[in-house]
Amino acid sequence: MNLLIAGAGGVLGRELVRQALARGDHVAALVLRKGELRVIEHPHLRIIEADVTKPAQLSGICKGLEQVISCIGITRLKGNLTHEIVDYRGNLNLLEEARRSSVAKFGFISPAGTELGFGHAPLIDAKHRFEQALQASGVPWVLFRSGGFFPDLAEMKALAAKGPLYAIGKGDSRSTPIHIPDLAAIMLDEMGKQQNAVVGVGGPEDLSWRETCAICFEVQGRPPRIQRAPVWLCKLALAFIRPFSYRYWAMGKLLLFMSTHDVCTPHRGTVRLRDYLAKLNGA
Repeated sequence: MNLLIAGAGGVLGRELVRQALARGDHVAALVLRKGELRVIEHPHLRIIEADVTKPAQLSGICKGLEQVISCIGITRLKGNLTHEIVDYRGNLNLLEEARRSSVAKFGFISPAGTELGFGHAPLIDAKHRFEQALQASGVPWVLFRSGGFFPDLAEMKALAAKGPLYAIGKGDSRSTPIHIPDLAAIMLDEMGKQQNAVVGVGGPEDLSWRETCAICFEVQGRPPRIQRAPVWLCKLALAFIRPFSYRYWAMGKLLLFMSTHDVCTPHRGTVRLRDYLAKLNGA
């Protein structure tokens, strides 16, 4: 297989590159800066440095490729970048280049809950808009909807070592977080099997936010300290923040959305969050 992995400098993109190379694929890895993949060297790896928000830089990058898998997106906004600019328009630029090169299939990953549509959070809105554009493009597609990534939840464990964790509302909304190597393996398998399909991917268990917080304390041998923030207070705070900081408003909207909706996905992965965090902790 000759494939392009876009967003190859991120945690999922790097794992997709590693596993695709191990399978014998020829990989073109699209990164913003070549240093993002300096730890991977392979004769079948070609690193492409380009900014997806600038269409001219993408000219010809899909020529001769069979598949594109895009992990393009931002979770932590920086500078003047927005989800509209990167998650929507950037992916749209890449899709247009793939279409011009007659790529056989385009894969794209979004958070579980993206199917609920507009009005929840800027990231969800941008992902949803691109999904609609991809489905209408005429390019065969596979949409992946995943639970939260274990490395992101590991940041909560670090916070639990210093103080309390916070839950919005009751903290009982459930999701299905997943180990990155499990997710990458499933994505590569399904790209070969599926066409014009939505594939939900999660780990082996559904967890509420409060259960996730409790695990972060448990693996460190500490009693849980979980404090609740009322939903109404969070909404009020976000309304106050919005005129002053789009970045924090957008992050807060995503956190509020994930904390107040059940976004479970099929159990496909094998590694449990508790085991992953315990291993990080040296337990």
